[in-house]
Amino acid sequence: MRRRTLLARTGTLLAGSTLLSVAASGGGQATLDPTYRLLLGTKYETGVFVREGVRDGPTVLVVGGIHGDERCGYRAASEIARWKIERGKLVVLPKANRVAIRKNRREGAHGDLNRQFPSGEEPKTKLARAIWGVVERHDPEMVLDLHRSLGIYSYHESSVGQVIWPTDADPAPEYAKRTAERLNENVVPWYMPFHEYRRGGELDGSRPMLVHKVAGDLGRPGYIVETTKFLLDSDTRARWEKTAATDLLSRHGIERRGGR
Repeated sequence: MRRRTLLARTGTLLAGSTLLSVAASGGGQATLDPTYRLLLGTKYETGVFVREGVRDGPTVLVVGGIHGDERCGYRAASEIARWKIERGKLVVLPKANRVAIRKNRREGAHGDLNRQFPSGEEPKTKLARAIWGVVERHDPEMVLDLHRSLGIYSYHESSVGQVIWPTDADPAPEYAKRTAERLNENVVPWYMPFHEYRRGGELDGSRPMLVHKVAGDLGRPGYIVETTKFLLDSDTRARWEKTAATDLLSRHGIERRGGR
């Protein structure tokens, strides 16, 4: 309640402030050597990391860097790729779009990579097909796609930041809601109410995006996590993104060995 009553005056305060950094911490890591590479020998070549737990469990896929200028997504995914896990299998494609990342641009060689995954059809480009090939190879129970938005959803035009977008497959909608609540309670400072996370509308396969295709073709849980660039420095964005991913992975049975 306290956060809500501060909303109006905090907006005025934030409008004139500099980028904010909010501090935090670390746990058990593996070496960062890819298990295998996609499109070896081409300009799209990129590593896939497979971490297996000491006990059986679910398989999940984490993707970062579909848009090359969304550094917090591929930074968070790169850190997750180093994890040792308790159980199950964690597959991470941290830098999906190397061409766009090298140029620090949203789009790569063939436009927006996250518009090349139509449901019910083959992905449109070589890179998109290779990424979907990772999905087919590992058959994950859940897919998590990490992104960054310029603004905040419903405050800035055409922005989708501070939202966790679930597929329409249970338990994704409920887990997205719970993760947003946990982030708001434990990560987002009380004096930044505009930056509270929320659950977005359900993804159902109606758009040619990776997680939409997970919904439309596989009918499985998946999420797009969008953290805003607005008034947050690079380290804070990556930290919040990784915290959101860590919480969602935990809900799906993937725990970092030795704790978070």
